[in-house]
Amino acid sequence: IVPEGIIFQSQTAHKQLRKMLVENYLVAVVSLPAGVFQPYSGVKTSILILDKALAKKTDRIAFFKVENDGFDLGAQRRAIAENDLPQVTQAVKEYLNMNMDGQVRQDKEKEIPSSCPSCSSMLQHLMAQGTALIAGKEKIAANGEYNLSGERYREQTRLHGTNWKTVALREICSFMTGGTPKSTVVDYYENGTVPWLVSGDIHQVVIRDCGKRITEEGVENSNARYLPTNSVLIALNGQGKTRGTVALLRMQGATCNQSLVAINPLNTDIVIAEFLFWVLRSMYSDIRALTGDNERSGLNMSILRGIEIPLPPLDVQRRIVAEIESYQRVIEGARAVVDNYRPQIAIDPEWPLVTLDEACEIKRGKFSHRPRNEPRFYGGKYPFIQTGDVARASGGAISYTQTLNDEGLSISRLFQPPVVLITIAANIGETAVLDFPSCFPDSIVGLIPYSGTDAWFLEIIMRTRKQYLNEIAPQAAQKNINIQILKGIKVPLPPLATQQAIVTEIRAEQALANGNRELVERFEEKIRAAIGRVWGECAV
Repeated sequence: IVPEGIIFQSQTAHKQLRKMLVENYLVAVVSLPAGVFQPYSGVKTSILILDKALAKKTDRIAFFKVENDGFDLGAQRRAIAENDLPQVTQAVKEYLNMNMDGQVRQDKEKEIPSSCPSCSSMLQHLMAQGTALIAGKEKIAANGEYNLSGERYREQTRLHGTNWKTVALREICSFMTGGTPKSTVVDYYENGTVPWLVSGDIHQVVIRDCGKRITEEGVENSNARYLPTNSVLIALNGQGKTRGTVALLRMQGATCNQSLVAINPLNTDIVIAEFLFWVLRSMYSDIRALTGDNERSGLNMSILRGIEIPLPPLDVQRRIVAEIESYQRVIEGARAVVDNYRPQIAIDPEWPLVTLDEACEIKRGKFSHRPRNEPRFYGGKYPFIQTGDVARASGGAISYTQTLNDEGLSISRLFQPPVVLITIAANIGETAVLDFPSCFPDSIVGLIPYSGTDAWFLEIIMRTRKQYLNEIAPQAAQKNINIQILKGIKVPLPPLATQQAIVTEIRAEQALANGNRELVERFEEKIRAAIGRVWGECAV
């Protein structure tokens, strides 16, 4: 079992080690998710299966990917339903048996079946799912890196379910990157009218505008170039999940900096930009894996040119794009509802305005940051609400991922429902209703309603105060608000029956908004299925 760095790091010692393993010992690699060794280590690891005798019988290496091992990836490693280990174990055994029998060497020129329902083994089934593949040692050794990230060799096995040929992007596309005018020259930026894209703009699915502008003089005196409309843009690097993200440019006269690459078809009678866009967008994880998946990784032109994609006939490309774009229009409409919906309460001027401490008792959570990382407090029967749980609450309803044991409870406090939770540090003003006994830390305040105050009404009111709370928070290295500030917040408090009627109406609206969320998920799955057919993937 080795840490992720052994798999892909480019130092000479790492490459020499991988070369020795590939040439003499390695028969399979099993990639594990980060966190399987929590609470002792969160590092991502892989299992290397080594056998000198078996390695001599084949000139290929198998790669397997475990997404879930039957436990969540948090510090407590609580049991969950998802578990890939039995399937991967069976597939590994099948592959090793093939080596023992000499089948892999004898059948090396044959395609390995990868489409269901014809899959006759677990190995074939996982290959069809995209969680297993077999790559030739010659391919692994091709550039001297001996990289053991299985996704790097995905194109070898992904297309066996189609009759379409695969092509490298260099065969069908041109590539263009940009540049940055000197920041010290004001004339390159001041009153600029030329759209100038940077890596942060890539997160739009379709780019129709951007925030930055440079002047024509800035374009002329830098490597920035005007990009063709309908260019497929991909980020070479960037913060977080930016690297490998793909977008479609629908602007005229735009330029970009050197963190983005514009990819365009050499011949639109062979491939259309929209098809290229959706296929590359579906390859996000594969593309990131080509360089190793960490924050220091970066793509380059050489890697991009070598990416292989399926190339169906032009009429098939157009049908696939039309189908996907019809789904995307539904997604955009549903997402607009989700993004723009906010509960609104028409405040009657006759309603009394009271301070928050007149409507409820205000108590801060108890569980300081100092012992929070100590495992001995966790894994018991007492739900422990964290700030992230409050931020993820849907329509005020909350769930939790962490629990405390009796020792953890001894340094915390168990609150009885109903309690309105509000975050007071970092991401200020997130709200939820606690409707089960629970503990929470001192970065959350509990509002315990008095008689005559409905908890759900109070949560809705406080949700509408989020921006205000952030505006009045004292400016510091880390913004936060305190109980004294909360006590003085004015809230409307109509009769209890009116509060409950308002809650009923808003819950009905929230149900419609949640329905749109489900619609987004369903149609995103339809897009994945449409792209999956391009790759010849089976439905599972």
